[in-house]
Amino acid sequence: MIILPTSRAVRSAILRDQESDGFLASYITISEFLERVVIVEGYRRMDEDTRTLLLLEACDFKAFNKLNIEKNFFTFIENSRYIFRFFEELSGELVSMDSLSMADTYGDYEEHIEILKELHQRYETLCESKQVLEPIFKSKHYTLNHAYLREQEEILLVIEGYLTNFELEVLESCAKEVTVKLRFFANRFNAKLQEKLKAMGIAVENERNQVINLSTRSIEGSSIVRSGAQVVCEAFTQRLLQVAFVKERVHAFMQEGISPEKIVVVLPDESFAEHLKRFDLKGNFNFAMGESLAHSDFIRNLEAVSDYINDKTVQNSARIDRVGWELVQGLVGHFKAAVEEVDFKSLLTPFLEKEPKAAVIKIVEEELFYFDKLLPTLAKSSVKSALHLFVKRLKSRSLDDVRGGRITVMGVLETRNVQYDGVIVVDFNEGVVPRKSEKDLFLNSATRIKAGLPGSGDREALQKLYYHNLFLRAKQVAIAYVHAADSMPSRFLRELGIERTQRYGEKAWVKLLFESHQRHSSLPEEIVAKHDFTTQALSATALKSFLTCRRKYYHRYVLGLQEHSIERDLPQEHEVGNALHDALKVVYTNQNRYTSKQALAKDIEKALKEASADTVLDHYLQKMWVRRLETFMDNEIERFKDHEVVACEKSLSTEVNGIRIHGQIDRIDRGMEGLEVLDYKSGSYPLYTAKNVDEATDFQLEFYYLLSQKEGHVAKCGYYDLKTGEVVDEVLFERKLELLQEHLDALAQMKEVDFAKTDNIKDCQFCPYTALCGRG
Repeated sequence: MIILPTSRAVRSAILRDQESDGFLASYITISEFLERVVIVEGYRRMDEDTRTLLLLEACDFKAFNKLNIEKNFFTFIENSRYIFRFFEELSGELVSMDSLSMADTYGDYEEHIEILKELHQRYETLCESKQVLEPIFKSKHYTLNHAYLREQEEILLVIEGYLTNFELEVLESCAKEVTVKLRFFANRFNAKLQEKLKAMGIAVENERNQVINLSTRSIEGSSIVRSGAQVVCEAFTQRLLQVAFVKERVHAFMQEGISPEKIVVVLPDESFAEHLKRFDLKGNFNFAMGESLAHSDFIRNLEAVSDYINDKTVQNSARIDRVGWELVQGLVGHFKAAVEEVDFKSLLTPFLEKEPKAAVIKIVEEELFYFDKLLPTLAKSSVKSALHLFVKRLKSRSLDDVRGGRITVMGVLETRNVQYDGVIVVDFNEGVVPRKSEKDLFLNSATRIKAGLPGSGDREALQKLYYHNLFLRAKQVAIAYVHAADSMPSRFLRELGIERTQRYGEKAWVKLLFESHQRHSSLPEEIVAKHDFTTQALSATALKSFLTCRRKYYHRYVLGLQEHSIERDLPQEHEVGNALHDALKVVYTNQNRYTSKQALAKDIEKALKEASADTVLDHYLQKMWVRRLETFMDNEIERFKDHEVVACEKSLSTEVNGIRIHGQIDRIDRGMEGLEVLDYKSGSYPLYTAKNVDEATDFQLEFYYLLSQKEGHVAKCGYYDLKTGEVVDEVLFERKLELLQEHLDALAQMKEVDFAKTDNIKDCQFCPYTALCGRG
């Protein structure tokens, strides 16, 4: 019998054996083996909900409050996992509660340890009284299944990871009745297990793969493990571009003769699966993690209705238009009622009836069956709270991926002891590989290690081991990571001796990602059309759009496609800016200069109120901006000593180099030296440097300058920063004016335009046309 770490490893081994002649070995996972070989008589199994309820009951003593863990059920159900994990570690390492006090040399955790001792004792007493089998206490009550062991001729355990003291104790006991062997590859990432084996008198050799006879405590075979894998490691500034890397590497691996079934894509952060699914138009991938129920109609509808009942905003109301108002009517009257007053399952029936997937319905009904056990505990809680808990439980469930792709996508744990010829890993970033372990809640790492418990370093070493062994077994390894201001490559790369090998620029990756995606779309990848810039007026905004992304210009100014607007409850930044512009226009149209700050403030406040919506938030924003404009108004009074306003929001047009340009100038002042053209800014504004001015796309001030020439001598153009009250000059104005002339010259010559998509993926992030371009 061969014991492997996971079910996937078992399936892989069986498939491999079927290709060879001879008898098939008997395979089993380590968890299944322990279930069969360890017997606890007189106890019944306990589910997770019963565990939580019994632990909550055990916490009912005064001193427990000092652990700062709330006993409110909804909070407790989340925090109980920390308690269980701690108790499970104690049980697994056969560490008694009393020995913790000895490890706490300086008494830093004395009070916590005493409370945990009492909780442990109370919980054990409850489990014993109900005769339920809690895995935490299994080591105290078990006996070996001798009949099962006698059926085995020999047991071989393939170790890839870590064995607890309890597991080693069970294996040692088994070794007295049947030959037990361990296949173990010792390396720097499993030093802790090597120490345990050496303490048992087994002379483990580092950096060698060896077969250990546990029955005789001897090494029966040993070999050096060498990797022949070719490694490629590339960096990206955008996480999404790693999808192109995955697809390119899959293609390359297959060109080199690796079958799709022997290729794996490993996701250290499984949220990346959504990006892969979006671009997997041919269904080449199968996702071991499945599809979260969070995307089901049942949960989306239930959350939409709950959000609306909680807060009847315009946005939430719009969602109900899609979901159906009948669902609201069925729930709204019971939403704040106590759970004991309603039939919880009946409330969810209308939502189940709207769920199209039978697999989702099955899981929901299964969870309702288990949730029924918790309802007595939740009796006094509101339906709203119970629904929140129920949805949270559902979101932890997933549907199997039934698309049938031949290339597997999985987390690193599933790769244990499975050989893949082609390995691709994305998100190989610091804090992700290895993932930072959760902070130890009750003891620091030094005290844990002294007590014989794993520390955070041990947990990280275990993760490194999985990647290390996976790479060793492969023929080709491809690694990608994000290198940006907030993302750095994992230091583990240096430990493995892997260096960055950048083969292509990011523009090539963008092209690969989106062109391959576009080929499966009904929309054309290339658009070349007749377009004459001399026959229509051009604004600074339109020019910026053209220079940034010609395809965006095509959608907006050639086809005339307007961005879809969604009704919102909160004013957007541009709406606040528009209200300020409108208010200042009214103020300076009525009076072109002020000598009193109080009079100016009064008029601005009045005009701003009239220009804004009549909501509590808009009233707050009005007052906030009046306070923000304090410096602006101080500078205005000083400015009006030698300036006056001559125009506000003035629309002008003129012809430059054969192209008619137009725009609406926020404000024109007349000063001692001539006209000053001002562009109000309540937010950010572009300021170019000598290094990037030639790539400039924003020519707003230059447009204003050319447009206002007919109004008189223009002495100055600048941004009027409403937050600081300063007029900010454009340092490279003359150079930008030259560039604008060059752009207009070029546009005037164009009669046919290639409306190509931008190569800069960052420009697509907030573009309203990403779906049309196949980049959504």
